[in-house]
Amino acid sequence: MVHHIMMSLSLSMTFLVLLAALMHAGWNVMVKIGNDTLLNMGLTMGLAGVIALPFLFVTSVPDAASWPYLLGSLLTHLAYYLFLVLAYRHGELSLVYPIARGSAPLLVAVSAWLLPPHEALAAWQMAGVAAISLGILSLAAEKPLTGAHKWEPVVFGLLTGLCIMGYTLFDGLGIRHAGPDQAQQFGYIAWLFALDSPLLVLYCLWKRGWVPATQYWSRSWKLGLAGGALSSGAYGIAIFAMKSGAFAHVSALRETSVIFAALMSAYLLKERFRRRRYASVSLVALGAVLLH
Repeated sequence: MVHHIMMSLSLSMTFLVLLAALMHAGWNVMVKIGNDTLLNMGLTMGLAGVIALPFLFVTSVPDAASWPYLLGSLLTHLAYYLFLVLAYRHGELSLVYPIARGSAPLLVAVSAWLLPPHEALAAWQMAGVAAISLGILSLAAEKPLTGAHKWEPVVFGLLTGLCIMGYTLFDGLGIRHAGPDQAQQFGYIAWLFALDSPLLVLYCLWKRGWVPATQYWSRSWKLGLAGGALSSGAYGIAIFAMKSGAFAHVSALRETSVIFAALMSAYLLKERFRRRRYASVSLVALGAVLLH
């Protein structure tokens, strides 16, 4: 039976999710910096896994009921990394990132309504999700699709959005099935990062070769360590927020990271920040107010 989720995140948790959004934008900009986005992604997530290792010894193993969701998350995360790297290879961060992240909240809202536990948002919450998604997507829509590879950033960006939907649902359900103890809930998050990183690292070594990959990583490990810390912290906060908040609510707030990424891409990557983006920012802000 479909039921309405009327709960809102606490103000402190809302600010934590917004902080996670800023952290998420930061590590994506770090992945985009440099010559090889795949190796940057592998280094960032590999070191995120290393950061997670000590937490395995101070948390508890999550209940077995959460393990299928953990496996689903691991597989969709791997697909997410690969599609995101392909998207970044063909398009600028300011085009790819809004498509991937902007499509995710609406996809999460629809799928969370269709699938158990059938989370149906209140009308104003759905309006907030829609406003955030439209504001984010408009960042990409303002840019004309020209050049020989005009379709790749859009297609790979949308496939990335589908993967975001997948792992958001898996991890939201996983944290809710991890057990009543917070040590088990944090254990779920720690095991996710610890198990997630080797898959991508092994793929990088296979794709690029052991020597080129390790040489590249040895030069870039400081940037990768910062990115790994931001990545694990950002998504850890988001997963924990989904323990008590509606999936679409958390997802939409988290995807405000696109606004931070647009600013970072303008100032750090020297990508143009157009005037129309201020309207996009306003839509996202309106959506965040409606959600809360």
